[in-house]
Amino acid sequence: MPDRSLVLFDIDGTLLRTEGVGIAAMLRAFNSLYGDRGFSFDGIEIAGALDGLLFRRLMDTHGLPHHDEAHGKFREAYRSELNSTLTPAKVRRMPGAIELAHALRTQGAAVGLLTGNYEETAHIKIRAAGYASEFFPFGAFGADGPSRRHLTPVALERARAHHGRNFDPARVTIIGDTPLDIDCAKAHGCRAIGVATGPYSTQQLRDAGADLAVANLEATTELLCWILGSEILSQDLASRLPSPVSDGTMR
Repeated sequence: MPDRSLVLFDIDGTLLRTEGVGIAAMLRAFNSLYGDRGFSFDGIEIAGALDGLLFRRLMDTHGLPHHDEAHGKFREAYRSELNSTLTPAKVRRMPGAIELAHALRTQGAAVGLLTGNYEETAHIKIRAAGYASEFFPFGAFGADGPSRRHLTPVALERARAHHGRNFDPARVTIIGDTPLDIDCAKAHGCRAIGVATGPYSTQQLRDAGADLAVANLEATTELLCWILGSEILSQDLASRLPSPVSDGTMR
């Protein structure tokens, strides 16, 4: 019988890094629509934020309206900029991420996305990083709610619609690189894996409430068993996961 686990992956810092290409494309989109007004994300927390929220914050900063029409024009301009500039050579896949996603699917787990990216730009990024489109057939995205907490129920409903069955939140694991990823899991009774391939250390992710914090996703077998195994097995394997070291590798 297929496993009834659901695993939701964040994108930036978890599955891949665009090394600034994404943010640069977003700023060019603002400039193309409104001229060079000095658009910048200085002083705005980007890690874990929703693209829709970043749009509103930057528009507010410059006294510009952020109604639906303006938002739609920005999304299209950003999509176009990202699509033309984000090539495979400019994106870096995070260690072990594609192997873990593939292994989960092979074992019968449902796999999707929970990301602050818009849906269209999310797929541009994962394509550029070499992930097959069927890896992530559903998800919740950066315009699906006012905060990351609101995305979790959206992702659960879309998983239900895609697979034709409900998923117990206790069997749902959200994997991300920021405290906001962990918060959106714990707020809905899901488990959270924090991965320190973004701006936060394993200790910071653990302090934020991660059920498991790892330096990267390279320990495929151990992570697979932690996610899919029984609670007793999970605790045993968690104690045997390689320890993180300062350079972000695992030993």
